Amino acid sequence: IRAAAALCEEAWRQRPVVAVVSAMAKVTDMLLEALRHAEGGDEAGLERLLAQLDGKHRECCEALLEGPAREETQRALDSILDEFARIARGVLMLGERPPRSVDEAIAAGERLSATLIAAYARSRGIDALAANAWDVIVTDAVFGNASPLLPQTREKAAAVLLPALEQRRLPFVTGFNGATLDGRPTTLGRGGSDFSASIL
Repeated sequence: IRAAAALCEEAWRQRPVVAVVSAMAKVTDMLLEALRHAEGGDEAGLERLLAQLDGKHRECCEALLEGPAREETQRALDSILDEFARIARGVLMLGERPPRSVDEAIAAGERLSATLIAAYARSRGIDALAANAWDVIVTDAVFGNASPLLPQTREKAAAVLLPALEQRRLPFVTGFNGATLDGRPTTLGRGGSDFSASIL
């Protein structure tokens, strides 16, 4: 995260930049595994993975930030992980993983990354923000492997990202995810963060 933020800062000092971030290593796999445990009725396995996800991001937050910035960022991370846990426990109750719920749940990895790197960049004096791609990238409703709708995405990107760039801000946008026109979260398939960057 430090290295990526330094690269983004160097580019940002020369020209307007939008950065697209992926989840931390192994996090998407952990999120999917947690949902599999939930679907199979393995509550202990689910809780173990929730604790691992929390620990991994908490450790990173503590290493990158200090003081009020650390506390504020940790609250944001907790909120994202709480949302994921809520969906996973719903899957546990249902005994199945609806594709729409899976897409909303596994986008948590990128949201956690964007929150961390934007906070770290701000601690270095960069006017950075974390942006969720479901506010920017519009897709069809093929959950798990959605395709972008480019005219609608262009409109949203102009409304959400362009003002930030005009204010010399650095948006860190979640890769891999988007949303349908009516706001249902989708994902672009594995490797989707590169696709997100190409779309933007």
